[in-house]
Amino acid sequence: MNCEEFSRLLDACMDGALPDETAAEMRAHAAACASCAGLLQLRTACRQADEETEVPASFSAAWRQRIQEEETMENNRAKKNWRGWLAAAAALVFVVGGTLITREPHTGQSANSAVAYETNGAAVTSLGRSYAPQFATAYDMDDDMDIVEDYEMAMKTEEAELDAGAEEDAREEKIIRTASFTIRTTVFDKDLQALQDLTAGMGGRIEYLSVSGDAAGGQTRSASLTLRVPAARLDDFLEGAQAIGSVTAMTQEMEDVSDSYYDIQTRLDTQKKKLERLQALMAEADQVSDLIEIESAIADAQYSIDRYTSQLKGYDGKVDYSTVRVTLREIRVEEAEDISLGQRMVSGLKSSLEEGWLFLQDVCIFLMSALPWLMVIALAGIAVRGIAKRHRKTKKE
Repeated sequence: MNCEEFSRLLDACMDGALPDETAAEMRAHAAACASCAGLLQLRTACRQADEETEVPASFSAAWRQRIQEEETMENNRAKKNWRGWLAAAAALVFVVGGTLITREPHTGQSANSAVAYETNGAAVTSLGRSYAPQFATAYDMDDDMDIVEDYEMAMKTEEAELDAGAEEDAREEKIIRTASFTIRTTVFDKDLQALQDLTAGMGGRIEYLSVSGDAAGGQTRSASLTLRVPAARLDDFLEGAQAIGSVTAMTQEMEDVSDSYYDIQTRLDTQKKKLERLQALMAEADQVSDLIEIESAIADAQYSIDRYTSQLKGYDGKVDYSTVRVTLREIRVEEAEDISLGQRMVSGLKSSLEEGWLFLQDVCIFLMSALPWLMVIALAGIAVRGIAKRHRKTKKE
């Protein structure tokens, strides 16, 4: 064993932690080496001095008190940090939550704009709901003609007229055409105006227009239109609409109402002739009972004439002017298929910044509106804190 090993293992040997063989080697080395023997003697003396010296009670109490003070300060610091984080979180929830609840409709809700048009002398106002004027399409073809028993000749003539009307071969077809389509656009105002100009240029009119959305709030807009376009120019109108924007989901329908139309026309003519005969018979009637019965038949005939005339006008309106329903939908630039990735990234960044700026504005508006209440709460808190502090001071005294 050398001196370095002896110095390294000396503490373990003095503690009795070494095997007996190693301890014996160390004792033999100390007997042969004066330097290591002196080191052993010095270490032994130091240990004896430590064991015989008592630590003053004041020193022990002082360092224990110091440790307790440091622990108390650490707990207070952690408690203050916890309270600070809790207060910051509560303030953040108050500001963000209050802003989201009270912020303007342009960010969270759909702002609908109502547009009113005068159609056939009646004002039609849109409140953002899908609506389109409808014509009656169901006709009661089985209504029985009122027969006056005393005038069998008039009824026979009526049947002859019905048979003659059914045998007519040459008649104009009555076709009702309707169309509907959707236009996607990135220039909403321009294309909406172009669609209205195209309708007016074709000799048509707008029966319904509803615009929803808020461009100022960064929300995409949409418009629903019901148009009446001359049937003869419907194809030209559809061709022109395809040049305005990206047309999608187009549908066209054709309904042949010739049979219903001419059946109603025949019944109308028959009722008119029936009315003429009844009026002539009324002029020749002498009995009061006959006059009453003829007047009742005349009223029924006039009612039928009015009803058939109204039905024919409805058919004529739908045949002469096709109904076109259009949905104009605004899309963001990044949704368009013909733009580059860079343009989409720039547009997305711009939209994000605009939304963030609008949110900050709403935060400022909310804080200004809540400022009076915040001041009241702050004053109440200061008052409560002062009362509590005074109470603690009085209790200590």
